[in-house]
Amino acid sequence: MAPTWLPLESNPEVLNPFLRSLGVPEAWAFCDVFGMDPELLGMVPRPCAALCLLFPCTKVAGPRRAELAAARAASGPSAAEASLFFAQQHDGCGNACGAIAAMHAAANAAASGAFALDAAAPLGRFVAETAGATPGRRGDALVGAEYLHRLSDATARAGATDGAGTDDAGDRHFIAFLVRGGRLWELDGRTVDENGAAFPVDHGACEPDAMVEAAAAVIRDQFMKRDPENLNFSVVALAKAE
Repeated sequence: MAPTWLPLESNPEVLNPFLRSLGVPEAWAFCDVFGMDPELLGMVPRPCAALCLLFPCTKVAGPRRAELAAARAASGPSAAEASLFFAQQHDGCGNACGAIAAMHAAANAAASGAFALDAAAPLGRFVAETAGATPGRRGDALVGAEYLHRLSDATARAGATDGAGTDDAGDRHFIAFLVRGGRLWELDGRTVDENGAAFPVDHGACEPDAMVEAAAAVIRDQFMKRDPENLNFSVVALAKAE
């Protein structure tokens, strides 16, 4: 089997070089979100294209994904999700969730017109190579995208925390929140339906300028409340640099 991807830190100093290597212009970068209170959310630069959440899995991921899968079985897919850049995180990608969250954030921001991706750069290349693919097929392509794997692992090895550059993900998982087509989406390549196919979670109507507050409400109510004593939640925002 091919080596699995290494986990990334929720740290702008680590993630921003990864964005640059993907081909995202310097005018856009990740910054820390220091809390979910309105005053702290007000410090997030605008325009903001996405929030990426790193959360502890044990009390959150399993139960919540089961609830989401049941809701999906009842409602089915929506036509709006077809326009998203969304990739399933297959087992062959190991701890690629940080790289996938960053790619989800950047590719959808570009598709929304926030900035242009260089078609010759790695992310522009992958977006073009997987245009029209299902999330599962796009995930298959990611497993074999050695050029993205190399960039992600180089980023992981440049991390500053204990365990950087190792397979230890610390029981945490990265996902992205963003607005496309007037809807707030949660993109987690590990959230799958009863058939094992990944799907994006639609959190309802939302305007781009309300994305930060709307996503923060979901993070507070559907993630942090499930494990209120745990301090291992971290959020970064993909925003236009000030």
